[in-house]
Formats: sequence, C-alpha cells, structure tokens
Amino acid sequence: MTTCTICDNDIFDKKNNLIKEYTHWYLLIRNRNWTLGNCVVILKRHAEALSQVTEDEMKEFATVTKETEHALKKAFNYDKINWMLLMMSDNHVHFHVAPRYEKARTFTGLEWTDTAWPAMTKLFTEQKQPVAQEVLNKMKEKIRKHL
Repeated sequence: MTTCTICDNDIFDKKNNLIKEYTHWYLLIRNRNWTLGNCVVILKRHAEALSQVTEDEMKEFATVTKETEHALKKAFNYDKINWMLLMMSDNHVHFHVAPRYEKARTFTGLEWTDTAWPAMTKLFTEQKQPVAQEVLNKMKEKIRKHL
C-alpha cells in the first residue's frame, strides 16, 4: 500500500492549521498561501476518488462550502473564489480553496498579490514558501470569527 501524504504525513499540518472540524471534513488554513486566505477542505477518511465520497459526506460538503465562502468573504472580501480538486500529488479527496483578488490586499503588515488575476491561479507554478505560523493563526481566527 502506498503512503498517503495527507493521512500518513499530515502535509497540511492539521494540528496547527485546523479552522473547523465537521463530521466528515476538516477545514484548514493552507500553510503555503499563494493568495490571502487559501484553505484546504479535506475528507476525514481516506478516499482516492470523488466518486468514493458518500451521499452523507457530499451533503455535508454543501454546508462546508457555504460556510467557507461566507467566512472568507467576510474576512478578506475576495473578488472571486476557486475550488480545486486536483489530487495529482496527494491522492486523497481534498479541495484547495483559493480566494482570488483583483487588487493586492494587506494583512498583518504583509502585502498579498494575486499575480495570476484574472487568469487561472498559479497554484503549482508560483508556489510560495510556508507562511509564518503566527500569520496563519491570525488568518484562522479571522476566518473562525465568521463561521
């Protein structure tokens, strides 16, 4: 059996980056934000294809989607939002949530620029370094405030 980077290696650092735990899903701030407020929504059990997600899990995902979009809009006032289910490297059902911004935003004294706007996000071609945990913690709290 192959190792799952999400189940076995916790590449998104759930311990430090969890925003909210649902019955079937985790909402985490992404530790490598390429735009302000990037999150990941991860299925709690291992599944390698979207077709393996159960009806109950999908029903709850609708709630996760609504709450996440609302909280990110209130927290950072994004212009658009992208949801991506890629699973090329991490073979486990999870969505990257990318708030998109036409103009730069400032948060915790840092400027966040969506350099790809209005084109497709540069998730893998412009990978940022990990964001300091203290900044991620402030993002988490701002998002949580609106959940």
